[in-house]
Amino acid sequence: MEKQLLPLDALRPAYDKAVWLYVHRDFSGNEADAAAERVCLRLGMSAFPQHFLIEPRTLERLADTGRAVDGFLAAMNRVRVEKGGSLDAVRKITEADAKAIALEKSASVGDARKAIDDEDVVVRLRALGILAEKEPAAIAKRAKDLLQIPHDPFRYAVCKALAKAGDASAARPLDALLRDAPKALNPNVVRIEAASALGACGDAASIDALQPFAASGDARNGLTGVAVDAIAAIAARDAKAKPLARTALVAAYPAPPSDPADTKLVVALAKRVHEALAKVTGKKVAFPETYDAAARKKLAAGW
Repeated sequence: MEKQLLPLDALRPAYDKAVWLYVHRDFSGNEADAAAERVCLRLGMSAFPQHFLIEPRTLERLADTGRAVDGFLAAMNRVRVEKGGSLDAVRKITEADAKAIALEKSASVGDARKAIDDEDVVVRLRALGILAEKEPAAIAKRAKDLLQIPHDPFRYAVCKALAKAGDASAARPLDALLRDAPKALNPNVVRIEAASALGACGDAASIDALQPFAASGDARNGLTGVAVDAIAAIAARDAKAKPLARTALVAAYPAPPSDPADTKLVVALAKRVHEALAKVTGKKVAFPETYDAAARKKLAAGW
């Protein structure tokens, strides 16, 4: 964006309509990178590059400009903010940064238990990281509330903590997140994290939530394979889930591709389903040399 979009002459009318903030991360973990990370986290960023229009007093995201000139200018012309106002936002962010840095240094479970309810999402994320490492069960107890926080990186972190805890009490909140991905900027990644966590926390009822994604046949979407793996993992823990898992996985064999360019990806997904079925059923069924419609039908009947 900074090389191919922002310098274009067509964007010059937008230059004086906002205060521009450029945030760069080099992922070195040094002080400057940590400060940049906190900015990105407060804005809910989980992919780069991005360009947002932000309300300076609240940090509310008002618009995503996109990466084309027309959409960029339309967003700039559409959004309005009031001039002036207090510096309360600056003070609050400064104080929150101090809390987050203090948590990073102390890594205290007691401090983290208190900070998990802080109004600042970066402070909550730092607290979550400490609890995920030292007391993951505490996160499982609050899974429903924590997963409803409309912030993608926070939800990713909660899902990872739940996967580590492996607590079945988190199954229903994770099922709900997988189905709905409410208020997510990147719902597909939210679902991937939820499905992965269900592999450790889910039960027989979770297979119903996972099945549509496993059976999507979309070999280009990482969610498909993660859902397949989660179903197999649940069946490995819960004998009652095995019949449901077998049915869901048989339906997950993808249709042969119409585009030959997709053959490698589709066959890889079919083999992933095949291996999952072998684990769930304990049977051995040969995978065909050629994966076509006839082979798919034969495989489905073989389990």
